[in-house]
Amino acid sequence: MLYRAAVRTALILSAFLLASSGISTAQPGQLTTIHLISANSDDLRPLLYAQSAGLFRQAGLDVDIQRAGTGAVVAQAVVGGAVDVGKASITSIIAAYARGLPFVLVAPSILHRKDSPTSGIVVAANSPLRTALDLQGKVVACTAIGDIGYLGLRALIDAQGGDSSEVRWIEMPTSAVTAALDQGRVDAGLITEPFMMQGVRAGKLRILVDMLSGYPRPILESVYFTTRDYAAKNRDALTRFAKVLGRAAVYSNTHVADTVPLFVSFTGMDPKVAAEMRHTYTATTFDPSQIQPVIDLAAKYKIIPHGFDARDLMTTVLLKQ
Repeated sequence: MLYRAAVRTALILSAFLLASSGISTAQPGQLTTIHLISANSDDLRPLLYAQSAGLFRQAGLDVDIQRAGTGAVVAQAVVGGAVDVGKASITSIIAAYARGLPFVLVAPSILHRKDSPTSGIVVAANSPLRTALDLQGKVVACTAIGDIGYLGLRALIDAQGGDSSEVRWIEMPTSAVTAALDQGRVDAGLITEPFMMQGVRAGKLRILVDMLSGYPRPILESVYFTTRDYAAKNRDALTRFAKVLGRAAVYSNTHVADTVPLFVSFTGMDPKVAAEMRHTYTATTFDPSQIQPVIDLAAKYKIIPHGFDARDLMTTVLLKQ
C-alpha cells in the first residue's frame, strides 16, 4: 500500500518536473536502454523515484536496474562491459582512476551533511572511549582500508594533534560491527545505516564521532560512473539520464516519506527499519571542491600513488550544470 501511494504521488509530480526540466518526451519505440548496477543503499531513492514515476521513459530512456552485493562487483561489471553505468563510493572510483582505469563521472549521489550523518564511528554503549584521540592504539573496524571513513577519521585524529598511524585497523562489513563490539573483538567501528540507529536505539551502541567531519567541507560520498569509451559513444543518453536523476534528487530530498516505500519494495528491507533510519541527501550538481579533499587525503595516506585534480574525473562529465 505504501509503495502504491508513493508511485501515485510520483506520477502526479512527474508532469511538473518534466515541464520545468527541458527534457523532451520520447515516442514509443524510441527508448535507449541503460543497464545500471548498484549495491543496495538509501541513495537509490532518487533513481527508484525516477523509474517509478516514468521520468526516464519520458526522457527516452529504459533504465534497467541491477543489484550487486558490493561496490567491487559494481566496478568490475562496469569496467568489464557487463553493464553501462554503476553507482559506487567516490573513494573506489578515485582509487581505480589513479591506477589507470578509464572511469568518468556521470551524476552525483550522496552528499555528506554534518547535521544528519548516515554513518559514524561507534563504540559500545558502556565504552570508556570519548573522543577521536582515544582511538590511538585501539582496534577500529572499517569497511575497507582507504575508504572514505578511514580517510576522514585519520584526518580528524591528526588535525587534533594525535597520530592516526597508531590506530589498528581491521576490515569488516558494517553489518558485523555491533556483534564485534559486543564480543570485544574491536574497540570501535565504522557503521552505516540502518545498523547505526538500530544499535543506538537498542542501547548497544554510542556514536563516538562523525568521522567525515575530518574533511574541510561537505564531501560527495558516492557517484554514478561509467567508462570513458561508453561516455563518448552515448553522450546524449547519459546527459538525459543525469538531468532526470538531478531533478528526481530534488524531489527525493524533500519527500523522504514518499520515496522510502520505493526503497523498501526494491530491497525488501523491513518498512519500520527503513522509516526509522537516517536518510541520505543527494547532491543535484557536481562540485569539484566536494571531491578534491577526498583525493588529497587518499594521496596523503598513500592509498593512491599520487594526487590529481578532481576535474580530471569530470572532463567528460556529460551534464554541464
